[in-house]
Amino acid sequence: MRPTRSAVPLAAVAAAVALLVSGCGGGDDGDGKSGKIDGAEDAGKKSPSAESSSPGKEDAPGDFRTSDIELPDDLELVFDWDQPSDPDKAAALDGAADYMRALMHGTVEQDPKDPVLAKHVVPLHTAQEYATNLIKMDVKKGHTVTGTDRYYRERIGDVVDGKLAEISFCIDQSKLFSKDIKSGKVLRTEENASSYMRFWLVMEKSENAADPWRARTFEFEGKAVKQCKG
Repeated sequence: MRPTRSAVPLAAVAAAVALLVSGCGGGDDGDGKSGKIDGAEDAGKKSPSAESSSPGKEDAPGDFRTSDIELPDDLELVFDWDQPSDPDKAAALDGAADYMRALMHGTVEQDPKDPVLAKHVVPLHTAQEYATNLIKMDVKKGHTVTGTDRYYRERIGDVVDGKLAEISFCIDQSKLFSKDIKSGKVLRTEENASSYMRFWLVMEKSENAADPWRARTFEFEGKAVKQCKG
């Protein structure tokens, strides 16, 4: 299988951006699934990442529980995931976690071209488009983020061609809020259907083994209450 260009249209990226913003301080518009992820046709054999590593390996390579991406003290990303024993799956999951951290870092820095984000995306694909457009929207509104973003119920597909893996997970943003940068006011919203989403990311292994797996394409399902709540 040879990856081709992304099949997810920019309109779907914009819809996902609107939905994520609504989940942390906006309205309640937008839902649905963006469409088929291109580049992972054979990666759909999902298996839960329940293969946990042995204790005491928190600092092992490819460990999503550690990161050098720094975020403000008032912003917490919680990854309720199991650490895979397979090294490629572990590295792919680590890359997915750092993609979400890098997205938040770009928002905090108010920089759609944040070099931290650039390190964790494959250029010219929807994972980059999504993150960039989300950050641009926050910059336009003068908003940053505060609170807790929780990631859980992860599933990892088989590694395809030694370099692609599809990862899906739930996101709970019921305790994540937008914050006006000038006033410092937190734009709190009540928990609603838009607080819950499910993401699918295709992660791509870098040619340089020392570099992280990067996010290539994404797919989302909004208002994923049935899949992600309870």
